[in-house]
Amino acid sequence: MKTIRIQIKAKSEFDSDLRSAAKALDEGKTPKRRSGVFFESLNAVRTVLTDKRLELWRTIRDRKPESISTLAEMVHRNFRSVHRDVMFLKELGLITLKKSKGQRGDLQSPVSLADELVLSVA
Repeated sequence: MKTIRIQIKAKSEFDSDLRSAAKALDEGKTPKRRSGVFFESLNAVRTVLTDKRLELWRTIRDRKPESISTLAEMVHRNFRSVHRDVMFLKELGLITLKKSKGQRGDLQSPVSLADELVLSVA
């Protein structure tokens, strides 16, 4: 089971991690790679991971729609708003888009990159 960790970190801790990574790069070393999605506060998490975006992610994970249009139909929302939220989830690293051929051209099939999301506070 693949898990993506959503972490809430203090800004000072995030800045410290960033400085450590920059120092490693300056020294010609590979910085430690931390996986997950990081936020400064629970409010930031709520702003980004809205109920509608989480519903999309769950639908993608569970029902595996063949296209963004199909996903919009599944959740009874208009294509434009679903497309915007899908692109947002992609930028967060929670999903990817797999290209395939459809009857009327190329399709972008949303695919979840995790089976579960775990929220942790550091």
